[in-house]
Amino acid sequence: MISHILMPKLGLVMKKGKVIKWYKLVGEQVVAGEPLFQISTEKVTIDVEAKNSGYVRIIYAAPGAIVPVSGIVGLLGDKDEPLPDMKPPVYEIDKKGIVEAAASAGAQTDTVPAPGAAMAHEVKASPAAKKLAREKGIDIAQVKGTGPGGRITEADVLNHSAESPAAAAGKQSVPAQGHDTGAIPATPYARKIAAERAVPLEQVAQQAGDRKLYAQDVAGFDRQSADAVPTAPGEQSTLLPMTDIRSAVAERMSYSARTVAPVTLGMEVVAEELLKLKSALALLYPSDKITINDILVKLVAMALKKHPLANASLEENGIRVYNVVHMGIGVAIEGGLIVPAIADADRRSIVQISRESKDLIQRAKTGKLTYEEMSRGTFTLTNLGAYGIDMFTPIINPPQSATLGVGRIVKKPWVVNDAIAATSTMVLSLTFDHRVIDGAPAAQCLTTIKQYIENPYVVLGV
Repeated sequence: MISHILMPKLGLVMKKGKVIKWYKLVGEQVVAGEPLFQISTEKVTIDVEAKNSGYVRIIYAAPGAIVPVSGIVGLLGDKDEPLPDMKPPVYEIDKKGIVEAAASAGAQTDTVPAPGAAMAHEVKASPAAKKLAREKGIDIAQVKGTGPGGRITEADVLNHSAESPAAAAGKQSVPAQGHDTGAIPATPYARKIAAERAVPLEQVAQQAGDRKLYAQDVAGFDRQSADAVPTAPGEQSTLLPMTDIRSAVAERMSYSARTVAPVTLGMEVVAEELLKLKSALALLYPSDKITINDILVKLVAMALKKHPLANASLEENGIRVYNVVHMGIGVAIEGGLIVPAIADADRRSIVQISRESKDLIQRAKTGKLTYEEMSRGTFTLTNLGAYGIDMFTPIINPPQSATLGVGRIVKKPWVVNDAIAATSTMVLSLTFDHRVIDGAPAAQCLTTIKQYIENPYVVLGV
């Protein structure tokens, strides 16, 4: 039965998404739950899994297409099932798709020959379509063009049968690079990428676990494990490719810099009681391995209830103050930083926060977070103390209005009751959006956080 492949709605504020790439070509089989295509939104880049099993019958949204939520990006169905008579949707093209649009409008194309075909200048195709055909091992001369005047587009290449003789020949022509990978379950495209990049599929399989390998598995292994891009003798620099997550981080940070009016306040606090509380909790809950950060999440969340403007967002028609505290925690992963959030942190116990935090961190590093977990944060706490950092200026994660940076705990001379004593202290850095909060209330918020850290037992009622 033919079913629509739709642009998913990954959050309440999502209105559209951009197709980044497809993991399946037309004619290839997909099992429900397998990654089918990748999209990016304002907040995240994420793989979209197939809702049903079947064969990809047609693709409407080529890479670069901007598709509204619930827009049809393709069709899934039985292998020989008749396709419905429907008008293909037309979508706006962004970034690399701009080249596609220009070529389809009649711009000149390049003349790089496709594998096994005549010279490409004899084929009316966009540069992006030619590049994709070369990557897939498809004879572009055999692809039917649907653009103006019969010009071949990226979508046409994607819709070309993956089982065509030219495509099969292209796949078979890739050398195995000396690796015996026949026994490892993997898609043809995953094998092609592995061969081109000299990536051993055995190691990819060890990293991915007991399942079929896809192109993104090979690409992910290549980023995490392969050496840096080779540099010719005498060259003074190495160019590292921008990964998807690095691009997403760059876009979000640039957006923050363009739209937020940031001010940072710093304050040094005594951490002696915080350390004592951690030791006490370690005795009560030894298996949970409660951290300083777990305790800070709870204390900061409680402080935010007294200073709601630090737990707010600026919107077009006003300032939205949240009645919940969903505490974002910065998690460093390979190639970037993501910020999953602990829901209702002010109402959870420290033990509950510790358990959920560990679960979020683990799933963040294995790419198993949900969009909701990555987008629901109302305030962010970032702790770089484990890296030996004393103080830093954290960047606000829009649309949040504030974020707290935490430095390391260190022993130093400190005046206690008019006498100098060795005391554990730490530096807090509160960055806030001055469009939402003024300096005085922000300082009051930071002071409350300081008081809670220096007197946690009183605050927690224990």
